Amino acid sequence: MHISKLLLIFPAFLASVSDAHPLAPYTTFETLPSAPRGWKEVSNRAVDLSTPIKLRIHLTQQNVHQFEKALIDMSTPGHSSYGNHMNQAQIDDILRPHEDTTTAVKSWLESKGFGNELSFRNDWIVVSTTIGKAESLLQAKYKVFRNSETGKDVVRTLSYSIPRNLHSSVALIQPTTLFGSTSAMKSTILRVEDPSVLKSAFLSKAKLNTTGIDAACQSSITPDCLADLYKYKDYKPVKLANNILGVNGFLEQYAQNDDLSKFLKKYHPNAKNATFNCNPINGGKCTQHPSEDFTEANLDIQYTVGASNPIPNIYYSTAGRPPAVDLDPNTNEPYLEWLEYMLDLKDEDMPKTITTSYGDDEHTVPLSYALKVCNMIGQLGARGVSVLFSSGDSGPGDDCTTKNGEKRFVPTFPATCPFSTSVGGTFGVQPEKAVSFSSGGFSNYFARPDYQDSAVGSYISTQADAAAYRNYYNASGRAFPDISAQGSRFHVFVGGYDQLVSGTSASSPAFAAVISLVNNDRIHRGEKPLGFLNPWLYTVATEKKGIVDITSGTSKGCSRSIPGAGWKATTGWDPVTGLGTPDFSILKDL
Repeated sequence: MHISKLLLIFPAFLASVSDAHPLAPYTTFETLPSAPRGWKEVSNRAVDLSTPIKLRIHLTQQNVHQFEKALIDMSTPGHSSYGNHMNQAQIDDILRPHEDTTTAVKSWLESKGFGNELSFRNDWIVVSTTIGKAESLLQAKYKVFRNSETGKDVVRTLSYSIPRNLHSSVALIQPTTLFGSTSAMKSTILRVEDPSVLKSAFLSKAKLNTTGIDAACQSSITPDCLADLYKYKDYKPVKLANNILGVNGFLEQYAQNDDLSKFLKKYHPNAKNATFNCNPINGGKCTQHPSEDFTEANLDIQYTVGASNPIPNIYYSTAGRPPAVDLDPNTNEPYLEWLEYMLDLKDEDMPKTITTSYGDDEHTVPLSYALKVCNMIGQLGARGVSVLFSSGDSGPGDDCTTKNGEKRFVPTFPATCPFSTSVGGTFGVQPEKAVSFSSGGFSNYFARPDYQDSAVGSYISTQADAAAYRNYYNASGRAFPDISAQGSRFHVFVGGYDQLVSGTSASSPAFAAVISLVNNDRIHRGEKPLGFLNPWLYTVATEKKGIVDITSGTSKGCSRSIPGAGWKATTGWDPVTGLGTPDFSILKDL
C-alpha cells in the first residue's frame, strides 16, 4: 500500500533538489484563500513581532513507499514479516531525507542569518526565532485571528513562501497555516451529568438474564461493566516493564491522583492503591489541583488504570494549543511536539498502546500537516505501538456546509489517518447499540487502504445509507471508525465528585485497555506486541469472532444543513461502530 494509493490529493514535490540555491526566487509554498470557518481576522489588534516562535521545518523523506509497505507487511497476520517491528534507527535509515535536501535547506537558513538558532533531527529542523524574523524568512504576514466559538485570539498566516528550488525539499513548515477546528483541538467529551439523574430501577445488583451483566450497566458504566461486557474480568494481568499503556493529555488537562484514588476505592477496590506516572512534554505540567475540572484527563486515566492494573500507565502531558494562544516557545502544535517526543524514546520506554481522545475536523488541517502527522503515527506503529484515537462526537458531522455552500459530511483527523485505529461509540448492554453521537464516515485526504477494501467495499455496494448519502461523502476515502466500545454515561470522579461522562473520549481508553491486556498476555508468553492493529482487526480478529458485530443504532448529525442525516449500524463494517466491539476472551487466543 503506497502513498499514492493513500492520498487523494498528492503534493507535487517534483523538482530536483540538486540545483537548489539559498538565493533562488521565492514562490508561494502554501496558501489559504481565507481563514477557516469559525475564524475571523482581528484587524485592530497588531502582532507583537518580538514574540518568540519555534518554526518546525519538516524535510521531504525518501523511500516512503518502502516504509509503508514494510509497516503493512509487519502488521498483517500470515505475512513472513508479521511482528518484525523496527527500532527508530532502522526507520530513520529508510526515511532519511537525501543529503542534498538537508544541505539545501540548511544553506538557505544560514544565508538568512539562522546559524545558531537551529536544531536537527533526521527529517526536521527547528528554528527558534521571533514572529518578525519568521515573517522575513517566509515572506509571510502573521495576523491575529479570533475563534467565534471560543473567543480565543491566535496568530497565524494565510500564506507563506520559500525559494522555488526548495519546494521539493520541504514537506511543511508550522506554525503557519494550521488553524485547527472551530473548537480548537477538541476533546471528544460530549456531555457531563450528575449520577442522580439515573433511575433507581437501574441501581440494583440484578443480573441481566442472557448476559450475567449487572442490570445497572444498561444505564451507566463502571469498570465492572466493561470487564463483564468485553470478557476480561477473569484475566489477571501481570506487571511487565515492557508493556506500558500510554494516555495522551492536551489542552491543560491534568490527571488527578486524588480523583483516581476515590474512583478506584468506589468502583475497583482491589486496585485502590494503583496509580500512574506523568511525563511532561514541551513544557507540559503534571499539576495536581483536585478541586479543578479535569474531566477529560480523569476519564482517560481512571478507565485505563481501572482495567489494566498492574500494567504501568503513563499520562503524557503535552503543553501548547493548536492554534496557539498568545504565542510563546511552548505553544506550537501539540501533535508534532508529542510525536517528536515519542519517536525519540528508547524501545524499552515506549508504550505498547496509546489512547488519544482529541481530534480536529479534517478540512481545518492543512494537507501537508495531515500527511506528516500520519507518517509519524505510522512510525509508532512500526515501533510496535498500537495508536488509538476516538472518532468524535458529531455523527456524520456538525456544521456540514462548506464555505462555498456545498453540503458535505465532515470526517475527523487524526481518526482518518490510515495508520491510526479509530474508535467509535456504543451504549447499552442488551443489546449493545451504536450511540447516536459516534462520528464516522470517509476521509477527503486519504484513500481507502487495502486492508479495508473488502469490509468497506461491501458496505458501500450493499447498504441503502451508502447510496442515499452518496453526494455527501467520498466513497473512495479511508473509512472510519475501525472499531468501537462503550461511550455513554461513564462514572468518573472529577473534583472529588462522581459524575457521568459521555463521548467517544470514553470509548478510546476503554478499547485501549483491552488491547493493553492482549499485549500483556502476548508479551508474558514471549510473543511480540500487536503494534499497528488495523490489518489484524480487519482479518483474523473479525474472522475468528474476536469482534462482536453491532447491528442496531443510528448516528445523527448535520442537523442544520442535512436534516435527518445519520449512518445506521448494520451487519459487518459501518460508519458508526466500525467492525464492532471487542471480546477479549477470544482476542487473547488469536
